[in-house]
Amino acid sequence: MDFHVYSCKLDSDTFVVTDAKHAKTITNDVCPSPGDELVKVGQFKEMGADRAAFDEGLAKRSIKSQGFYRFHSKTYDPVAQAPIAMP
Repeated sequence: MDFHVYSCKLDSDTFVVTDAKHAKTITNDVCPSPGDELVKVGQFKEMGADRAAFDEGLAKRSIKSQGFYRFHSKTYDPVAQAPIAMP
């Protein structure tokens, strides 16, 4: 299976994963914030247990039952912000 991965524009730590069959039926309504938009991250082949971003088995079951799998990442920002106490 190829996973089609999107992030929500306003809440960039929220991701939506689907497959080719359901990719055209996914709407912005799957984002938790009203008025948010999906932004395509990419298309990725299965990697099995090596995948760190999401559980592929859970994603497959969710896609089969509802057409998509949504998850919230701890952070997508490659450079975390310094704590307030740091200069």
